[in-house]
Amino acid sequence: MSSSMESAQSTRVVIFGSEYSIKADVDVETTRKVARYVNSKMAEIHENIASRDNVKIAVLSALNIAGELFELKDKQENGAQEISEISNRVAQITKKIDAALQKD
Repeated sequence: MSSSMESAQSTRVVIFGSEYSIKADVDVETTRKVARYVNSKMAEIHENIASRDNVKIAVLSALNIAGELFELKDKQENGAQEISEISNRVAQITKKIDAALQKD
């Protein structure tokens, strides 16, 4: 029996000037895409703050990315709730239509 880490692919990426070997269960292109995104966030933070401390830049970038994730999760939850409400309304309307058709 093989674990998911055994099937993980190793990919070399450069993030904010440092090279990393990343082992992930996703395809190489996805790993590179994620690395490019992290690199762009770090570059964005680097441009907008006076600090040149790479650890601080990495932490602020992680906080920004986590904030984006939480925002998307909230939108997804709200969307799922709206879909559920619409589904319930459709079911109620369908019952009314069925009842009206049975009267005829």
